[in-house]
Amino acid sequence: MSDEEDYIEFKIIDDRKYSKAHLWFSKLESDEETGDLFKIGITDFLQAELGDMISVVLSQSQDDDEYDEFSEEKDSDQVGTGAREAGASGHEVLADETLATLRSTSGTHVVDAPVACHVIELNGEVEDSPELVNDDPYGHGWLMNIRPDDLDEEELLTPEEYLDYLYDV
Repeated sequence: MSDEEDYIEFKIIDDRKYSKAHLWFSKLESDEETGDLFKIGITDFLQAELGDMISVVLSQSQDDDEYDEFSEEKDSDQVGTGAREAGASGHEVLADETLATLRSTSGTHVVDAPVACHVIELNGEVEDSPELVNDDPYGHGWLMNIRPDDLDEEELLTPEEYLDYLYDV
């Protein structure tokens, strides 16, 4: 081993919860009828490990027919990926299905859904400017808002537990 050891500088934000898959969770609202709404993104640790982002592709509904029932005529001239609006209630993603694909200078990283959820809003800004994930992973570099079907918040890690987890891996 050389005198100079490799290390990664990163920060952990106190007002978030974390997963072992290096996602952060910030609860936006809690509603008895619709459930909890979380904003999620990748941690500063993961973005530092991945390197410079080249592209970010966010999960989108493959079949948007369910949203067409609210519109009398279909807009065939619609252009874009739909990343800025995922629909009235969002599309469903099952546990372990792809939420996002991150391509960086070190390769491709797939972000899987930790639980079944509905994707309510996608941050299209990160698709247009993937460097936001590197520059501000806890702010403008967020990925999406989700409504988990059955998330046990006790399984998420506190900032201290996440740091301990990183030291153990």
